[in-house]
Amino acid sequence: MTKRQLKHFDISEAKMAYKEGKNITELLRAQKNIDSNTSEIIETAYDLQAGSYIEHILNNPTQAAAYTTELASILNNHTTEADSLLDIGTGELTTLSYLIRRLENKPKEVFAFDISWSRIYKGITYAKDVMGVDYKLLKPFVADISEIPLLDKSINITTSSHALEPNGGKLKELLGELFRITIDKLVLFEPCFEINTEEGKQRMEKLGYIKNIDGAVEELGGKLVEKIIIKNTSNPLNPTVCFIITPPPLVKKISRNKSDIRSGIFSVPGTNIPLKEVENYYFSNLVGLCYPTLKSIPILKSNASILASSLCD
Repeated sequence: MTKRQLKHFDISEAKMAYKEGKNITELLRAQKNIDSNTSEIIETAYDLQAGSYIEHILNNPTQAAAYTTELASILNNHTTEADSLLDIGTGELTTLSYLIRRLENKPKEVFAFDISWSRIYKGITYAKDVMGVDYKLLKPFVADISEIPLLDKSINITTSSHALEPNGGKLKELLGELFRITIDKLVLFEPCFEINTEEGKQRMEKLGYIKNIDGAVEELGGKLVEKIIIKNTSNPLNPTVCFIITPPPLVKKISRNKSDIRSGIFSVPGTNIPLKEVENYYFSNLVGLCYPTLKSIPILKSNASILASSLCD
């Protein structure tokens, strides 16, 4: 035991609970005595599960193929070869890898992030095998959906597969962030509380899942273009619906100089302040913050930043 208690969770207890098949987010909420899932809870829960989604896919290839083929048939109607695509909460890159392989209209760039470094790290080898030559399109990084490290209106199409799912207390906040960075359309494959059974609704509420995406989109000024029920879902208590959404335009005008464009689209998390890649880190000359890269994976989260103003000299 250290002199001071760690701010993190009791990981040994969480690992034991995971091995016993218990719900990790429920346990972590109890540890902190709170009712909804925080970013830290989601990160910890998924980090402990790193590798399990790849194992599940390998054991259930038929279901995975059916699900991603159905998703690709929808997403293909909204992408072009000139587009950039972002997959939020990409996990171990399992769904995205199959999805890109099945797309006819492949985007020119594919960005993907997850809050868990371990999941991205586990997923990279898998993605190389599944995506083949399309792997060159992929730019994975670590980030939090509540503060996406991308410039305003920098992504053409944003997609997800049950990434917003555990964020029941923060849906409007997260949609607002997705609206900030998306130019053309959001194609979100998320659970739908409203069409679920009573048993399914109780389960979603117990786990802190999202509900009423329609209402949140309207409140934020977006437009729900279409809702499509996905047939090939693995859990009938967690039905998937494709929400096709047009984001509202930004109120303020975007101003970028040529050097910003050359530096790419990464930004100080949740802002429109550009980051520049330097050696093995990303740096903002304006605010003096840098963000490390671990095993070639940028870690672009606020709690990973290092104040290094002397780099500005």
